[in-house]
Amino acid sequence: MSYESESVLPAGASAQAVREFVALLGYEKSGVLKFESTRFEQFNWFDTTAYRSWCGVELSMHLDGQGHVVVHTRTPIARSYYDLIHQNRTISDLQRRFGGRFRTDEGPRRYLKPDTGPPTAAASGCHLAFERFGMNLIKASTCHQAREFPHQPMQTAKALKNFEFLLEIDPRVLANNTLVPFLVAAVEDYFKSTFVALLRYSAKKASFLKGVRLQGDQLLAIADGKNTVEEQVAETLPFQRPAVVCRHFAGLDPGLDLASALRKPYHRRAQSLFDSIDSLILARHDLIHRATLDRTMLDDKVDVIIHDLDAAITRVYRRITEHYGWVFDRGWWIGRGRRRARVPPTG
Repeated sequence: MSYESESVLPAGASAQAVREFVALLGYEKSGVLKFESTRFEQFNWFDTTAYRSWCGVELSMHLDGQGHVVVHTRTPIARSYYDLIHQNRTISDLQRRFGGRFRTDEGPRRYLKPDTGPPTAAASGCHLAFERFGMNLIKASTCHQAREFPHQPMQTAKALKNFEFLLEIDPRVLANNTLVPFLVAAVEDYFKSTFVALLRYSAKKASFLKGVRLQGDQLLAIADGKNTVEEQVAETLPFQRPAVVCRHFAGLDPGLDLASALRKPYHRRAQSLFDSIDSLILARHDLIHRATLDRTMLDDKVDVIIHDLDAAITRVYRRITEHYGWVFDRGWWIGRGRRRARVPPTG
């Protein structure tokens, strides 16, 4: 689902004039798409200021059969309030500058309506971190589901009870283990990015920064505009082990108790999500630093890990939104079904 518009400009509007005008509105050309005999010029707009854009605005222009310039804009359903406002501004400014007619999903000469007002910058930054984590989890899940080993029969822990040594040379086990560092990196990126967003707009930022010491190269990156102070501060902190991560957030806001959210019972299991993440971190360290494979990392276990991380980070994000009174907004989904068993090769 998306929010779209179409503006048909009058005959006096040249394609070059439109190109120059949309550049003034902040659009950058991304390419050209040819369909049959029509040439579509593609542009994108994205505002990095204060986490305003979530998806940006897509714009394309082409000539119709009568030689009129037609401008099409689109924002996906996951767009931000500011993305939609800029889309409306683009439609309105084109109308004032060139004239012509336009229509949107709301109807002829009707502008698009945002569902809510603008979120705070901190809320927007935390939302973007959560959405990026979701996309990373989808990437891992897609890779896990798509892998095939046509010459390697499906193995189960029960079938290999007396031959566990064979798992050391099972390519499926190796492939599963190599997913672990990516999953850990996705979790680390989520916590770090969320922490940066909260720190940037925290009322306690000054007191938190008093105990931070940055190195020369970090100060240079800030001076050159490559990173913000908050990003460089986050680089000095570890964001893998959940106990340490939760202490960072508590140090920024004592009322933000993420540990309790992760330690709450989950599916009546003995191991909490907090401990599950901790175990995953240790498996990552064994692989990265000692090239030690976890023999138990079979397909079903990877599936469980992916869904556990989904549940864990969703709990964390929900706790953050509840604590600050923000809207919980989730634009991704990996499904809840377990992996379908692959059919062993025959012949």
